Amino acid sequence: MPTDRHRLAREALRARPFFDALSDEEFDHLIDACDLRTLAPREVLWAVGREGQSCYVLISGRLEQSLTRQPVGRKVEQIDRPGTFMALSYLVKPWRHHSSAVALERSVVLKLDRERFETMFEAGDSVAFRLVDELAEALVQEMRDANERLHEVFGNPAETLRLLRRRTRNA
Repeated sequence: MPTDRHRLAREALRARPFFDALSDEEFDHLIDACDLRTLAPREVLWAVGREGQSCYVLISGRLEQSLTRQPVGRKVEQIDRPGTFMALSYLVKPWRHHSSAVALERSVVLKLDRERFETMFEAGDSVAFRLVDELAEALVQEMRDANERLHEVFGNPAETLRLLRRRTRNA
């Protein structure tokens, strides 16, 4: 039976391709498996070093995700598009977070715990398989980003050496 949570999720998410491709039954099943969480401004969704146990889907609001990566440094991304998956890879394993996510304003997210996902996956649930496909797409994009960063560093060896020499002189 549809609840306010189902209505809110349907209104926010159906325009996104992943959610639009789900049947009504699959969509409701996914929403039933998730907890709805409301974040106050400046509330932390996850922090660096904490063990990841869940993935999240933005329903409304705006979050900031901060990640420190070498050689680029600190990368800050604002997440404000309903239907955006966050921390999807934590459905696979409880790795420690290398980033943090903080609400910039009142925000609502769906939270899917790894245990619930594993139960769905082991039962052969089609929604779980679709989530695995989404995770695979995200991993492919991360690999492309990593390759681009490697090319930036090693693609122009003479320039990279000059930059490293300047940094060591200034240190």
